[in-house]
Amino acid sequence: MSPLSLSHQATPSDAGFTMEELDRILSNAITQRQAEFICMDKLDNYDQPLLLSIVFTAHPRLPPLDRKACGIILNENNTLRPILEKAFTTQSFKDLVEHPSIHARSLTDDKKQGAGQLPSSDSNENLTNSFRIKYLGSAAECFRATTNYHTRESNNSAAFKLYNRSIPVIQSSGTGKSRMADEIGEHVLAIPANLRGTLPEGFKAYPPPDDNLCNYFRNHKDPRMSDNLIQAEHAVLLIGVFDETKARVKIISEGRGLKGAALASAWAGYLRDGQTDQVVGPNRRAFYEKAVSRAKDSISKYSDDPHWFPTEDDLKSIFSNLHKSTQEMLDCVAPEHSGTDNACYFYFDESHVLTELPETVNDVRTRSSYRNLGKVLSKLRDLPIFFVFLSTNSHLQKFAPVARDYTSLRACDGNFLVPPFTELPFDIFLPDMYNALKLAKKTRSLATACTTEVMSDMGRALWHTHYRRWEENLRKAKDREAVDPIIAFAIQKLTLQDTEKYIPDSEIAALSIRIGITFDSTSPASREVESRQVEAHMRIVYAIPEHREYMRTGCSSEPILAEAAARFLRRTRGKAGIAFSGPQILAHNIERGFLAKGERGELCGRLLATIAHDLAIDKYPPTGIIAQPVPKDPQPEFHRPVPVLDFLRALFAENYKNIILDATPVTAKDGGPTLETTFKEAFVCFSHFALAKDSETLESRCLQTALFRGMAMQAKDNQYSIDAVIPIHMGPITGPITTETTSAINLQFKNRVVSRPCTIDRTVTVPDLKQSAISIVFELGQKSPKTSLVETYHAQPPPLTDAGPNPDPDRNHYCFIAHGCTSKTYKAIPKEVENCYKTILAASSLMDDFPRANIPESRALFEASKPYFSHKSVMAEWERGQENTSSLSTPSLEEATASGSALNAPNNQARLSRSHAVREGLSEKAKSSQSSKVPLKRWQSARLQAKPAVEKEPEEKVVDERYAKKGRVSGVENSRQNRGSIGPSSLKKPRR
Repeated sequence: MSPLSLSHQATPSDAGFTMEELDRILSNAITQRQAEFICMDKLDNYDQPLLLSIVFTAHPRLPPLDRKACGIILNENNTLRPILEKAFTTQSFKDLVEHPSIHARSLTDDKKQGAGQLPSSDSNENLTNSFRIKYLGSAAECFRATTNYHTRESNNSAAFKLYNRSIPVIQSSGTGKSRMADEIGEHVLAIPANLRGTLPEGFKAYPPPDDNLCNYFRNHKDPRMSDNLIQAEHAVLLIGVFDETKARVKIISEGRGLKGAALASAWAGYLRDGQTDQVVGPNRRAFYEKAVSRAKDSISKYSDDPHWFPTEDDLKSIFSNLHKSTQEMLDCVAPEHSGTDNACYFYFDESHVLTELPETVNDVRTRSSYRNLGKVLSKLRDLPIFFVFLSTNSHLQKFAPVARDYTSLRACDGNFLVPPFTELPFDIFLPDMYNALKLAKKTRSLATACTTEVMSDMGRALWHTHYRRWEENLRKAKDREAVDPIIAFAIQKLTLQDTEKYIPDSEIAALSIRIGITFDSTSPASREVESRQVEAHMRIVYAIPEHREYMRTGCSSEPILAEAAARFLRRTRGKAGIAFSGPQILAHNIERGFLAKGERGELCGRLLATIAHDLAIDKYPPTGIIAQPVPKDPQPEFHRPVPVLDFLRALFAENYKNIILDATPVTAKDGGPTLETTFKEAFVCFSHFALAKDSETLESRCLQTALFRGMAMQAKDNQYSIDAVIPIHMGPITGPITTETTSAINLQFKNRVVSRPCTIDRTVTVPDLKQSAISIVFELGQKSPKTSLVETYHAQPPPLTDAGPNPDPDRNHYCFIAHGCTSKTYKAIPKEVENCYKTILAASSLMDDFPRANIPESRALFEASKPYFSHKSVMAEWERGQENTSSLSTPSLEEATASGSALNAPNNQARLSRSHAVREGLSEKAKSSQSSKVPLKRWQSARLQAKPAVEKEPEEKVVDERYAKKGRVSGVENSRQNRGSIGPSSLKKPRR
C-alpha cells in the first residue's frame, strides 16, 4: 500500500449519509441527465456506462470517472450489468455501490485530495488503465488551438496557404500522443485509426490496431502499383470511412439531440465500446470492415481496364466524389459549424508505416504511401477537417520533408506544410504528488524523493501510469497479472526489450540520459542515429524548425529513466561497469563522428563526476537509509544520496585523499575547519545532468529542486564562470531540503595544455557566505604540471578598508585544481581506458577533415592554399622577404614532412592505410620538379599574384578546443573562445 494514501475504504455511513439519502442523491443526478439516455423506461446496453459514470460522479466517496472508463469496468466485471439494470429500475443503489469492483474505489479524504489513482479492479489489470484516469495537462487544448491557428492563417495569408490540412505529431514513446488524440475526440468529433503492425512476442502496446486498415495499406508496398493507383485507393477508402461515419452518427444521435462535444463524446464511446488491450471493440471493427469493403467495391467499379486505371479523368472523378462525401459527413456531424475552425479530426496512430518508400522507384512509382495520401488530402484543404499522423519515428525526410522536396507537388496546391507538433507534457502528476506529500505530512527530503513512487511522478506520464498499475496489481489477493516493476519496465523501454541488434544504440542512449550528449546535426549519419534514439530509445524531440532541415533533441530530467540507464550501463560490455563502459562508449561514438565537436571537455568532466558517484554508491549501501513505500518494490540503486566525502574519495586517486580531506578554505591556509569536518554529514544526490536555462537556476534557492529531482546542473554557454553544479544537502537525508541546507560543488572544465591562474566565484551558486561550498577546476589537457596533480587552491583574504574588513567570499570556500586526465589523477579513470579519454579530449581541426593529410605532398599544397596562418609560416615568409634570398614558395617536401610529423589527428590511422602507390607516384613527381625549378623572381612574382587574400582565420578549430562551443541540445555548433582568468569579480562565463 502506498504511503501517500490510506487503506481505509469508506462506506455510506463513513460519508455521513444514510442509504436512503444516497439513493436520493443518485436519483436526482440521473434525472438531471435524463436527456442523455436513449430510453428512461429500461436501461439500454449503450446507456450502462453513462449510468455508472453518473454514480461515480455523484457519489460523495467515489472518484469521478467518465463513460469511457466505466465502459471498461463493465467489460471486466460482467456481474455488474444486471445489478446496474436493477438499480436503474428500482432507484435503489445499495447492491451497486457495495459491489467489490465499486467499493474498492471508495476514497478517504486523504485519497480524495491526493494524487489521482488508477481505478482498481478484481479482474486482470491491462494497458487500458492508462486511458482511464482523468486527462491532465493542456496538450490536447494546445493541439486544437494550433491546428485552428494554421487553418485561419491559411485562409487569411497566401504565404501560409496550406498544401493540405495535416500535421505530424512526432515524439518519443510514452509521452501521451495517443492519449492526447483520444482526449481531442471527447470535444470534437474524431475518427481514430491505428496502423500498428504485429508486435514481436512479449511486446505490448495500446491502443490496439485496426487490422482491416493495416491490411489495406500493406498492399501499397507493392512497387508495381503506380502513384496514381495508390492515390485512387486512398481516396476511395476515405469516401468509405466518411460515408460510414455519416450513417452511424445519425443512428447514435437520432432522437437525442446530440451535438458538439456531447456528440463527439458519444461517438468516441461508441467506437471504444468493448475494446481491450489486444483488439478493438465490435463497433469499431465493423466500422472499418464496412469502409474497406466500400473502398474495394469502388475500385472494382471504376477500373474497367485495370492496366490503364486510373486515368487523369478517373482521378478527377474520384477526387470530386471524395470532396462531396467529406462535405456531407461534415454537414451531418457539425451542421452549425462556422467553418473558421476545424469541425472534425481524422488521426492515424503508428502512421510511420505509411512513410516507407517503395523497394523499386520507376516512372510510375516515386513516392511513399504517405506522400501519396498527402496529395489526396490536398483536395480537401478547403474543408474543416484536419488529418493527424502520430508517430515516434522522427526521420525527417520521411515524415517532415524539407520544403524543397515538395516544390513540384505544391506549386499549384499551396505553399505551406505544417511543422510537426512535438509539445507534449511532462511532470503532469507533480502537483498531485506534492499535494499528497503535504497531506501525508511528509517532508521534501532526499529520503522521500529517492523512492520509485515519487520518482515515477517526474517526467513523462508513462512512468506514473505504469507504477500505479503495478501497485494496484500488487494489492490483489488473487488473479494477479505479471506486471514488471517500474525500473525493469523502464530498462525494457530504453533498450528496446534488450534487443541484441540495438545494443550500441542503447548504450549511447543510456549514457546520454546520464551526462547529456549532443549529436552533430551537420552529419547525415549523426542525424540518422539521433532519429533512432527518438524512435526507439526514449530521446525527446524538443523542436523541429519550420525549414525541417534538422531537429533539436535531448534527454529531459526523468529519474526513473536515469536509474534504468545506470543499471544498464553497469551490466553492458561484460558487466564492466560505467568506469569502463562509459568512456569506451563515448570515445567510440566520437570516433564515428556522431557527437557535436564543441563540448569535449564538459562531456569528459560530467562523465568523471557520474562515474565517481556510481563508485561511491557501492560504499554506501541503501539498507536502512530510504524508507520503502511497498516492501516488494525494488528501490533505486543509483538514484539516491551519497556522502560528499565518499564522492570525493571516489573521484580522485587514493594518494590525494589526505589533500582533499585535510583541505582548508581558500583564505584560511593556516587555519579553519577542514573539509572532512565541514562536510561530515553532507550528501550529493544526482543520477543525471540537466541543462540550466539561465544563471539564476544555479543558485541555491533553485538547487533545492535539483536535489529533490536527483540531478546535477549543466551551465549553458555565456553564463557564469561555472560549467556544472552538483547540489549538496547539508544534514541528514531525512531532514527537509531548504535554501539554508543547500550548498554546491562548482565544477569548471578546461581542456588546455597550459593552465592559467583560475578561481571560481562561489557566490554564483551559494551567495550565503556563512554556508560552506566546494569548487573544483579540472585542467584536463595539462599533462605535466610543476606542482601536485591535485592541489588545494589558496589566496590572500581581501584587504582592509577604512570602513573595516571587506566581505570575504572565500572564507568558507574549499577549492581544488586537478591536472591531467589519467588514472594518476582520478580514481574514476581505470588505467585500461586512459586512451579512450585521449580520444574524447582530442582537439578537432580543419586538417582532420582533409583526407590526404598523411601524404606530405598533398599536405604541402593544402597549407599553401592558406586556410590558416601558423606562426612558423608567417615568420618564415617575412624573413625570406627581407633577405630577398628566398621565394614565397610552396613549402618544400622536407618542411611539409616535418610539420606533418607533429600532426595530432584522431583519425590518423585511417589515413596511414591509403594507397602506397599514390604516395610513391607523388614523391617521384616531387623529385622531378626539384630539378627544374622556376627562376626565383619569376616564380615569386607569379606566386604573389596567385596568393589569396586571407584577412583572418575561419571559425574552424585548429589546435585546441578553446574554439569550440558546447551545446546541450542537438542542432547547434558554434565557436568557442578561450577562457581567461575567472575571479570573484568576473560573473559571466566567457564564450569558448
